[in-house]
Amino acid sequence: MKRILLGATAIAALIANSAQAMLYDVNRSFSLGPDSATLTGTVDIPLGSYTIMNMGASPFTSVNLTLNVNSVSYNVNNALTSLISGTGRFFINATPTTLIFNTANANGGNPADLVFSDTLSLSGNYYAIGHNGAPGFEAAYTSTAGFNVPATLPTDFASAVVPEPSTCALLLLPFGLHSIRKFRSRK
Repeated sequence: MKRILLGATAIAALIANSAQAMLYDVNRSFSLGPDSATLTGTVDIPLGSYTIMNMGASPFTSVNLTLNVNSVSYNVNNALTSLISGTGRFFINATPTTLIFNTANANGGNPADLVFSDTLSLSGNYYAIGHNGAPGFEAAYTSTAGFNVPATLPTDFASAVVPEPSTCALLLLPFGLHSIRKFRSRK
């Protein structure tokens, strides 16, 4: 029985450690006049609070987003921080349920804009959210269109992807079967 309890404790610790990185589902849309944009897909980031300043490193471990502007799609799989500088601060709060974006100390000369781009530079097609000369905005800039709209910050940018209970059960099944076999073999 002691071994089963130790095994269960080890499994719980393993699950708790693997749950530290969260997958978030992004589903945003905005429009201005005849132009419309959607940003859909997933981003992965460890749970926690992050402050990006002076082009600091992106905390995202994976970005898999599609920017659709006026029915033209672009894969924007790079998180860029090159438009966060000066006194501008971009805040990311990754909770177990939501991904929240916010800014501070930003203005025209001190931008705090997080960019998701199809290249490793701003020369490609991209989605941006933040605060600069346009306080609180989200934008789409592509080879076919470019526009921005007001956005209220802080904003719930994305929702955590919660695995289906059947998926969790399947992940735990091998551990349960092993424990049952051990218990039966001792009888």
